[in-house]
Amino acid sequence: MHTHDNVETLLVLQPIAVDTGSPDQEGRLVLANGLLIAVLVRLDTPDHEVGSGWFVEASFGRLFGISAPIFATLEEATRWLRQHRKA
Repeated sequence: MHTHDNVETLLVLQPIAVDTGSPDQEGRLVLANGLLIAVLVRLDTPDHEVGSGWFVEASFGRLFGISAPIFATLEEATRWLRQHRKA
């Protein structure tokens, strides 16, 4: 096992407005050790079939192409992103 395997990735969620083409514009840039790995958007309007919560609008690197669920909280989203980034 490498020494860096014991170190937990530092995830930073930076608030940002996202032009989604809908009223849902509250977003977070997700940075892992300074690298952009995802963009989260809060689904807040009642017309979403999937309900409300945090949606992975875009993902990069190891997360690219992985289908993510809708998360009720940012903590749930952060936990999922951290777990799937390691895979």
